[in-house]
Amino acid sequence: MRIGLITTINTNIGDDFIREGICHLLKEVYKGKDIQFISVNKHYPFTCYPGWHPIHLRKIAGHVPMGRDYFINIIENIFSKIGMSYFDDCDLIVQCGAPVFWPNCSANEWAKPLWHDIIGRLHEKIPVINLAAGSCYPWERQPLAIDLPEDKKYIQAILGYCRLTTVRDHLSRTLCKTLGWQTPLIPCSAFLAAKGRKAQISDSGYILINYMTGGGHYSWEQGIDNAKWEDTVKTLIFRLGKRHRIAMLCHVEQEFSLAKLIAPHLPVFYPKTLKEYFDCISEAKFAICNRMHASMAMAGIGVPSIAICTDTRLLMVSEIGLKTYYVKDAHTDVLEDAVEKAGRSLKAEQNRLLLLQGKTWESYISVIKAALNNI
Repeated sequence: MRIGLITTINTNIGDDFIREGICHLLKEVYKGKDIQFISVNKHYPFTCYPGWHPIHLRKIAGHVPMGRDYFINIIENIFSKIGMSYFDDCDLIVQCGAPVFWPNCSANEWAKPLWHDIIGRLHEKIPVINLAAGSCYPWERQPLAIDLPEDKKYIQAILGYCRLTTVRDHLSRTLCKTLGWQTPLIPCSAFLAAKGRKAQISDSGYILINYMTGGGHYSWEQGIDNAKWEDTVKTLIFRLGKRHRIAMLCHVEQEFSLAKLIAPHLPVFYPKTLKEYFDCISEAKFAICNRMHASMAMAGIGVPSIAICTDTRLLMVSEIGLKTYYVKDAHTDVLEDAVEKAGRSLKAEQNRLLLLQGKTWESYISVIKAALNNI
């Protein structure tokens, strides 16, 4: 059985958590079948076609001095219709998590080549499901509905292509509902990436800190003070370090460099594989994270955390009952107090998280089987 995955590859390990959780689920749904996963990096959508495919003539058209976009569009429109993408031979196609709803989402680089040209052509004969779709809007400007007509059209199209869409936060569910779609709200599949593993939490375990400049990927023109957040983290490290073992946790090279800069005296963990990552976080008792999927991955082995961010990706973490803060509200005293309070019930919180993980697993299995019951 061939399953096509629309995903992100070699960007940061958080995408691997999402995809790994989904692969675990599909292996359970199709237990006993020989499954081959075909991953396509949505940020390079034309890798969905083999190298010999004529659609790659678009690269040559890119060197035309005049009318370049015109010729590229002609080539894409003509040769996308002949098919022969890697997804054409699949039995199922799955969109793997990540933000789906954000301002001007219709302008992304995979909307036309993947969703319109390939999925739009295949969805009636090959089932498509969209798991763990999320929102990514500025925290201070959360929408009540999708405003841009182009975004409405795009979202309506992909919802229509999919036999099942699940969402990972309540804002995503609300936005779908305004367009006339009922979508199950189930925690992000990254929560399932390490299913079967359990951290051995002890008082001597690390408090891991995952630090990003300004507290997130984007400031969204919200007047976020990067220097203030850096100072908050430094002060927090100093205070917590008097009572706890602290270490830095990094997802990408930039975070590794920042960690060395702001806390040169601390151990810095930069795991490159899922095994390395889960081995690393198994030594933790708590975490403070700017990357939401760091919080989700740790929750999956029972390590609680506090998440701080700049946008509605925070909602994904709050859906599993963890504390979250918009970066402007994440003051040192508030965070220190939250860490110490959490430290008094770590075992109970671990049990809660692992119980919720089991319920999340069952919810996904149920809705996937219901959507694909004739395959």
